Amino acid sequence: MHVNNAIGWNGLKRGLLAAALLLAAGRAWAVERTLRIEAPVSAVAGREFTVTIVASTNAGQGEQVGFLQAEASVDGGKTWTAICYLQKSGEQVAQPATVKPGPAGTAVRLRARAAFRDGLAGDVDYSGGAILWDGSWKQWKAPPAKHASVAVAAR
Repeated sequence: MHVNNAIGWNGLKRGLLAAALLLAAGRAWAVERTLRIEAPVSAVAGREFTVTIVASTNAGQGEQVGFLQAEASVDGGKTWTAICYLQKSGEQVAQPATVKPGPAGTAVRLRARAAFRDGLAGDVDYSGGAILWDGSWKQWKAPPAKHASVAVAAR
């Protein structure tokens, strides 16, 4: 019985080691899709500032940033102005845009969305979920959208 315990314990250790190696290998090959809005925390009323919309994928197999859209609002989200609209942008894109803020005490609201296309996963968002074209995509919900806010200060 002592021999069986030793074999059982060694087998368990080998099994745990194999599981850990598989887990580590899975992380090393995990697909990463990103969508970011790079913007300052605050801006000065009336002075333009630059934001950059960044999207990327490492999925390979032809997957690319199929759609990248971003909009800005200076009136609390009542109206939106397009600041970026790109199609078939390759595996990575960083698109700068200039925004002119409203008066001090307000905020510039930013929103961006990306659809990753043409790969094995089909049309997916940055989390790898299927794009719901008439659902979360149309309503600018997260995912596929990301949101940011820039406070507007006095000069």
